Amino acid sequence: MEEYLRLIPRQNEKIELKKINGKFYLLIPMDSPFDFLAKRVHGEYRRVELDEYGVFVWELCDGSRTVKEIGKKLKERFGDSVEPLYERLVTFLLELYKRNLISFGESHESRS
Repeated sequence: MEEYLRLIPRQNEKIELKKINGKFYLLIPMDSPFDFLAKRVHGEYRRVELDEYGVFVWELCDGSRTVKEIGKKLKERFGDSVEPLYERLVTFLLELYKRNLISFGESHESRS
């Protein structure tokens, strides 16, 4: 777990967070040639809905904070409702990573 806490998540610049009908979504452009059928059905973007925790984390994934720092901010903002904090946060970030919505850099600490 400790190795994940030193990683620095950064949003994919192609992804946009947008509020639609009172809910927040990540809008993922369908720019692959294989998306032509999905575009006809869903339009130009795939959507991933985020709850308030997800929106908060997404906005902190700016490439300047480690996962550990993001976790501390989550705890400050939401208290015990985010527990088990780092297990949930790492799981969420890894899901974003698998979908190519974020990338990870390493903190200077983990390189030494």
